[in-house]
Amino acid sequence: MLSQIENVPVNNQVYEFLDRMGVKGILPLYSNTMIPISRHHVGELLQRVDSQKDRLTSAEIQYLEKFEQEFMHDIDPSRENAVGLFNGSSPEDFFSDREKYLYWHSDSSVSLYTEFIGTLEYRAISGDSYGSTHASFEQHGARARGTIKNKLAYFLQATNGTLSGDKSFALSDSRLRGNVKFNNLNSPYFDFTEGYLRADLDWFNFQFGREYTLVGTGYSDRLLLSENAPAFDFLKIDAAYKSFRFVFLHASLLGDSTVAPGIRVVEPSGSNKYLALHRIQFSAFDILNVGISEMIIYQRFTPEVAYLNPINFYKSSEHSLRDRDNAFLNFDLELFPIPKYKFYGMWLIDDIDVSKMGTGWWGNEFGWQGGASLAEVAGVSDLDVVVEYTRIEPYVYSNRLNGNDYTHNNIGLGHHLDPNSEEWFVQSRYRPMKQLRTWLTYTRSRHGENIVNNGQLVRNVGGSALQGHRDVDSDVAPFLDGDIAKRNALQFRFAFEPINNLFLVGTYELRDETRDSPSSNNRDSYFSLQMKMEY
Repeated sequence: MLSQIENVPVNNQVYEFLDRMGVKGILPLYSNTMIPISRHHVGELLQRVDSQKDRLTSAEIQYLEKFEQEFMHDIDPSRENAVGLFNGSSPEDFFSDREKYLYWHSDSSVSLYTEFIGTLEYRAISGDSYGSTHASFEQHGARARGTIKNKLAYFLQATNGTLSGDKSFALSDSRLRGNVKFNNLNSPYFDFTEGYLRADLDWFNFQFGREYTLVGTGYSDRLLLSENAPAFDFLKIDAAYKSFRFVFLHASLLGDSTVAPGIRVVEPSGSNKYLALHRIQFSAFDILNVGISEMIIYQRFTPEVAYLNPINFYKSSEHSLRDRDNAFLNFDLELFPIPKYKFYGMWLIDDIDVSKMGTGWWGNEFGWQGGASLAEVAGVSDLDVVVEYTRIEPYVYSNRLNGNDYTHNNIGLGHHLDPNSEEWFVQSRYRPMKQLRTWLTYTRSRHGENIVNNGQLVRNVGGSALQGHRDVDSDVAPFLDGDIAKRNALQFRFAFEPINNLFLVGTYELRDETRDSPSSNNRDSYFSLQMKMEY
């Protein structure tokens, strides 16, 4: 059997399904805290779900059968029944529910799967922020993936797109704001690419390339690594033994395009920006997942050897390297007390001085996130609810030295919230059949903004990841100090898949934002409709 060891992209809906199986207790202790995972591993998890089919709802059985078809090569290659345009399939096959590819091939030595990716999207907004305007997007590209000799996986995805409409409105999308071609080069075109090689060395894996990697327990967003910033290039080691998992990642990042006013400059001009991360995760008492992560943002002309060591203690090394880098420590847990209930929490430490705890000192920089995920709420078989609270203290993600903030090309690597913010997130998810998924989400947030007058920073309250603490700033940083922005949003979203690999995704959102100084109130109505195919 040829195992598929390439990773499943983080936006694949199978992760939603596996997470629900974890909450229900069908996949005990399953965690989406670190993704992606390999196709082979997903195939094993689906087989475990299949062995407990009697515990599934009718909709869950439909989803299971859908995903088993998608990952059939990893379950039973003899039953794989995919459609290939250049494999001689008939035209009517492309309107069936079989998996669809441009071309696919698999034998005992090598596999190859190629797909066309096409997207058409329309976005419109009316209200106070942008007036009444719209933007349309066309995106096209291809994906190729496969495995060689059960040991080496390859993946390449590239897309190009074109904007038609209001570019300033389009730039409210962080993915487009971080795209160099679209933003920095002032072009109506944008492009994205991901690609990597991944070697399976039995009990651990080695990966080199570019791919979205997510780390964090949150559903609203992740405190450590999210999809907000552009994908970056990295070296990665991923090891697993029973419930123990270790991940090491060393990445190259793009620095900020401007220098924050008043921030000390230490590294020479032209230095490169890097991220080092390592993490362990393990299970305890059959109901608990525990994770510990450590990260470093630093700048050098070449990678720092101390941070290339996967098992080094980064904070101590950072001290020995003259305390010129930005270190983070994180603790998180997931608790599964009884089936259908999951509770989770995360504590991010950007910096800490225990002797100054409780004094409001600016340098005690913490991020907090906690919540609960409940399955089959109020006895409704396919209804889930998530309630989550996130709090990010002043100056978290920023740094007192220029360029060491927790960003990639000016966009935060972690949560979408700025520092000095809090957010309540409540979401219901209803999936009555395999063709339809729906989400109803309410968010309420508050953000203490830095006080700016005529483009000049008047008072720094720690409200921006791009603006660290300066010598002239107060040593006390009260939470939610500064100009307060309050935001409320109610969003309905659906994803409809009438034919396998053809998606129609729609979003409608009402937004309200108020500010106390200067007094203002912005209300907006946002709508988007997207058609996407992966054939």
